[in-house]
Amino acid sequence: MNYGDWYTDLLDIHRVQPYMDGSLTKNKRVETASGIRCRVYRSAVDGPRMQSTAAYSDDVNKLACDNEVDIRAGDELLIHRGAVLGKSRQTMRAFAGDPVYFYEPFGAVLPGLAHQEVGLLQKEYLKGDGRDGAG
Repeated sequence: MNYGDWYTDLLDIHRVQPYMDGSLTKNKRVETASGIRCRVYRSAVDGPRMQSTAAYSDDVNKLACDNEVDIRAGDELLIHRGAVLGKSRQTMRAFAGDPVYFYEPFGAVLPGLAHQEVGLLQKEYLKGDGRDGAG
């Protein structure tokens, strides 16, 4: 059994990188990797929350992938759920927290379990249809 067999999602990583525009240093978000096998799992699922200006959804998700994948805190992640299985139902946009690495212990009973886990920041403001005329 290999932990990689559980990776049913594909990941695209975008990172802010500086560039020179004349004598000014500017930043732009560039894609650093794409098509990386991964898996998203939820550690907590809550319903939408209300505040005075808008409703929002605030989920607690984590991403697991190979230790060799270069993910850094603050990277923008586009996760295509079920893409390895040929599904195209949902694309998640999230920002990466600090990765936590789990290495293969010597003489492991179940080999192939080395991986990294990344906490995801995903806070989306919900849009209503606005048909009720409320202001």
